[in-house]
Amino acid sequence: MTRNDAREIMMQILYEMEASDEMNEETADRLAQERLAGNHIERGQKLLGQIIRSLDEIDGRINACSTRWKTTRMPKVDLAIMRLAVGEMLFAEDIPDAVVINEAIDLGKKFSTAESSRFIHGVLGAAARKGTS
Repeated sequence: MTRNDAREIMMQILYEMEASDEMNEETADRLAQERLAGNHIERGQKLLGQIIRSLDEIDGRINACSTRWKTTRMPKVDLAIMRLAVGEMLFAEDIPDAVVINEAIDLGKKFSTAESSRFIHGVLGAAARKGTS
């Protein structure tokens, strides 16, 4: 499993937890244990836990950088992608913001629409400029 594969799975976990209204660390730990492999399990559990504990801050940063929609109105897949990306910008010091943003754009293209990937790019670019890391 590559880091990109793990990122995709973590985004799917965040999406699933949001869609089922089960945004908690226990669910994240269980799903990471079931779906990730190798050293990605521990990294995923740690990052997902940090995202869940900081969800209000992360959503606040997304809302502050979104000129069109607030998190309550965003498509769940786009929101999951941006939550993961902002979480990585905040907590994964070994990954440059530009890499995080590019990976998020790729996830947007794969799981959402071309319009969504542009929206994700704009919001995350603004978040990086405002100093999420």
